Amino acid sequence: MAVSMADISGLGLSGVTKAGAEDLERLGLLTEIGQRIEPDEVAALGSLVASGHAPFGIEGMRLNIAAVDDAFREMSIRMVTDYVESAAAVPSLRKVNIHAAPRRWHREAQTSGREGSYDRLIDALRRIGAAARRHGIEIVVENNRAYWEGVAESTLLEEVDRDAQDVYFCTAPEEWIRACEDVAMKNVRLCLDTSHACTYAHTFPEGEERSAAMDAFLARPELVSHVHWNGNFIDDNRGRDDSHLSVGKGTLGSEFHRKIKSHGATKLLEHWHGLDALEEELEYILGL
Repeated sequence: MAVSMADISGLGLSGVTKAGAEDLERLGLLTEIGQRIEPDEVAALGSLVASGHAPFGIEGMRLNIAAVDDAFREMSIRMVTDYVESAAAVPSLRKVNIHAAPRRWHREAQTSGREGSYDRLIDALRRIGAAARRHGIEIVVENNRAYWEGVAESTLLEEVDRDAQDVYFCTAPEEWIRACEDVAMKNVRLCLDTSHACTYAHTFPEGEERSAAMDAFLARPELVSHVHWNGNFIDDNRGRDDSHLSVGKGTLGSEFHRKIKSHGATKLLEHWHGLDALEEELEYILGL
């Protein structure tokens, strides 16, 4: 069947900008602009722009708003708040998605900001939240992925040295939720990335523990204001990768996706596998 705007209305769905304004509008989708706010792109998309994704890197390094390195931390906070200021000039944009911060990021390219502290993260989120509040913008803090760098797909979970991996704050659902509670600002809420959540769930054995880890991301649904809705593989090691499959692809399952569909949050289909795949995905969502 052909998917129409009337079918999608009311679900709070967005698609990526690659879909183009014409097809986004035809399908009843809004969109989220990326880490650079380009005037020509904004003009082409017009009122379809509902949210933005703040930058999380610079010159091959990860920004770190929680860094114990003061200079790098202030630069990181400034880059995010500058993005918020630019986003405020887009009349239809009301949400800015941000990554949390590295707790430990020791890759060779990361010459500064390698370590972060939780207290500094909370302080930075309050500062960014205050900057956004002046413009009536909501900040949504995304759960980050669990990393599996250098780990072969065939490697058993018990053989993986998790301490050797770089780690972001707000990767575990409990800390992600706690951060929102500790910031305690009405305009600072959470963004659930379902593919990232799956990579974290894979730090638990397959079965009930892994399923419980996914469900833990929905423990405080009233705090989740935005979703980066993606598919991934919950039941085999392909799910260690941040696959960003179309919703309905992979093995997260219809029950989980049904919970996301019924949630009142805005939802970005955060992947692009072509227009045919998008229409097939929308049909799947409508059938949940």
